[in-house]
Amino acid sequence: MNDFESLIYHQDFKRLLLAVSGGLDSICLADYFIRNKEMLGIEWLGIAHVHHGLREGTADRDAAFVEAFAKSRGIPFFLKKLDGAALKAAEGSLEENARDARYKALVEIALNNEKVTPSPFGYDCLHSPYPKAAEGCDPTPHNPIAIVTAHHAGDQSETMYMRLRRGTTLTGLRGIQEVRTIQEEERRSRNSVRDDIDDGRNLLPTVFIFRPFLNITRAELREYAQKYQLEWCEDESNTDVKFARNKIRHEFLPNLERECPEATKQLCRIAGIADRAYAKVMEKCESIFAPCLLDESTLDGEWRSRNKVRDDSAIRAVTLDKKKLNKTLRDYANADLSEMLRLWLSEKGFRFPVGFFNAPKEPAHIKVPVRAVYRKRSILKIRHTVWICEFKDTESAAKFVS
Repeated sequence: MNDFESLIYHQDFKRLLLAVSGGLDSICLADYFIRNKEMLGIEWLGIAHVHHGLREGTADRDAAFVEAFAKSRGIPFFLKKLDGAALKAAEGSLEENARDARYKALVEIALNNEKVTPSPFGYDCLHSPYPKAAEGCDPTPHNPIAIVTAHHAGDQSETMYMRLRRGTTLTGLRGIQEVRTIQEEERRSRNSVRDDIDDGRNLLPTVFIFRPFLNITRAELREYAQKYQLEWCEDESNTDVKFARNKIRHEFLPNLERECPEATKQLCRIAGIADRAYAKVMEKCESIFAPCLLDESTLDGEWRSRNKVRDDSAIRAVTLDKKKLNKTLRDYANADLSEMLRLWLSEKGFRFPVGFFNAPKEPAHIKVPVRAVYRKRSILKIRHTVWICEFKDTESAAKFVS
């Protein structure tokens, strides 16, 4: 077993939903897992295609191609069509909006809590509340689903280049993650899971995003495709340099490679080093700040009264014991823990900008504001507690601290 196969085998995912666009990368991904299903101990495979509704003609072609690919190999196929007009009209970057919508769609397909769009291309999409590997094989919380994407070394280096150009932190230096968990809170906040599901299996299986190709180059994927005589579709939008990532892919990184040979390889290496360092930092953060967390059952009546506001509008929240936090900061008075606190809160879903908790004159260089709002997140100190909450919208966050 080679290193690549060992990596996949080590993750021990038994149920895979392969995200297949129809391009070279994802077709190689699908072919590899289908071809090696038994060797890798995979119990169930499905193929999902997200139609963004952004390209006329070729998008339908890609969807039909992927469906035919899945049918020819006897693999269940799932199609989700998005509202392209809504994606274009939404605020922010079209690239980011499309990416977020795509992941949301893939999670919906994996959990199958909504009906997947019927296929218009001649075959019936396969539906099941939870796709089964075999009769009597029910998914359980210990039998997780992994959404597998074909991000490769080129994608990793592009991501690292983009982040380094605009400035980043230790979190950003980790690049694209090989495995990421879609947390229950995140799924609910994105409306990916209905609150009223009750079919006798209320404990939904954990959903993972798995990217096994991050250290494989596009050249290696092309060699694989040639070896097995695979066909794929070319997405013309991938060459449009008006998109930031395409410009980096086709212009900036090739220039960097000419000036600094193997720059792409080094960017991937940095991401791996940062990822390992991040894990150690988070272990330390947890040991420092976790003892400051308060259990809601220990909180007084005033807190519970204000907590009703949270129930109506907050997505998630943590509550810290102010005295314990202050003691922790005094214990580390000679260190600057501000970035560690920010990273720890970010890991729990509360992202604040760099420097938000930095105040050199405070103990341990941390300044936790009495009340503050940053986008949809709020901080409020009251009596012996510090509340940090994430809300559905900026208005709710501002109202909470007012």
